[in-house]
Amino acid sequence: MAKMTKRARLSKVDRISGLPDEILCHIMSFLPLKEAVRTSILSTRWSKVFTLMSNLNFEDCFKIRKSESFRFMNFVDRVLFYHTGVVDKLHLKCGEFIDSYRVDGWIRYALKNSVRELDLCLNCKEFKMLPVGVFTCKTLVSLRLDIHSKCKFALELPVKICFPSLKSLHLSGIGFPDDDSVQRFFSSCSVLEELVVDRCFLKKQCKFNVSSPTLKRLTISYTGGFYEDYEILIDAPSLLFFKCCYLPKRFSLKNLNSLVKAYIDFGTVFDSYDSFVAHNTAATDLFKGISNVQSLHLSGIFAQLFLEGSSIMPELPKLTYLNLDGHFFVGWEIVLPHLLACFPGLEALVLKVKLNHQFSSDISTVMSQNKRFPSFLWSQLKTIEILSFEGRKNELQMVEYFLKNAKALENFSVQTLAKGKHLPAKWMSKITKRLLNLPKVSEKCKVLVV
Repeated sequence: MAKMTKRARLSKVDRISGLPDEILCHIMSFLPLKEAVRTSILSTRWSKVFTLMSNLNFEDCFKIRKSESFRFMNFVDRVLFYHTGVVDKLHLKCGEFIDSYRVDGWIRYALKNSVRELDLCLNCKEFKMLPVGVFTCKTLVSLRLDIHSKCKFALELPVKICFPSLKSLHLSGIGFPDDDSVQRFFSSCSVLEELVVDRCFLKKQCKFNVSSPTLKRLTISYTGGFYEDYEILIDAPSLLFFKCCYLPKRFSLKNLNSLVKAYIDFGTVFDSYDSFVAHNTAATDLFKGISNVQSLHLSGIFAQLFLEGSSIMPELPKLTYLNLDGHFFVGWEIVLPHLLACFPGLEALVLKVKLNHQFSSDISTVMSQNKRFPSFLWSQLKTIEILSFEGRKNELQMVEYFLKNAKALENFSVQTLAKGKHLPAKWMSKITKRLLNLPKVSEKCKVLVV
């Protein structure tokens, strides 16, 4: 009975309220900000804890009504009015009914309180300019600026720009007056390590220059219409990761000798023959610039490019991992030799390709064309993965061909998926049995069907 009484007393002890303010603030940072503010009514001890929170996340739905936007703005104003600590991170997501002058004031408050991470996602039509203090903030480590396409936001740069601590920069939907402003902006980031550029545009001239001795990760993504007429210049001797979605008119890549991983998406369609020729030129410049890459992921219409232009892909001697994700408009036995011949050090191959079922050769015919495949491939290829396998005739031919020729193969896996859904169990069992019974030239090879 005494033990139960003691246990009951202990169960009523408020241990959380006894924690230091720093730990309470850290715990509350995982809550939505409105919920964190509501803790102020719990007790006198909790009444001011939320005012010390360093991570401020204000998120307004873009579809919010005008009447609701006033409540949102007043809420932000009240939180900042009572806030007394530093601001490590300020996240603002504001719709079109949010007053731009209030957004300006919220950003200035964060700058005044030594903000380290500034994350702005804005759809305010009247928001035309960032506070000047953003461009000289000494404490800023991460800056994300995402502007809705309807706003047509153009970045107006002050005379003095200096980001002494900025390591991560994400720009989306941002306009630059000209290519000189692009170069001046990026060169002011003396310790920049990560750069993401999405849907950015130039009002004048057509050169997008990214030059940084410290940059380690670079992503350039956009949809049709952005960058098509631009020349993209990249000079980044420390770059380890590069991702590019869709091709511009021309690439000029320098000093990418440290590159480890590259993701290249060629898009889905060509608008015209001139567009196709331009893509060929850009692709040639691109692959020459990343010739030292070790891991490469290709997606989109890359197969068509390489068939039409035999000189597009130079030899990539250091490449050991290749992932192909796209649509083969002709037979796989025609496309793959053109590609794989460029990778003398290839050890791992991942295929997530949609084969054209109209092109389906007899397996004996495919085998007779063995000389078209590079001989070095069979003596060093150790891993093959085939994803989204549907069990069609030409897919089975491809699997059989690799198993009969890859002498050093150790792991061969097939993922039987169709449009994200598992295939019928009965059919799956039949295909699995057939794949596992295919002859293998490599005694070490393990076949896995999932």
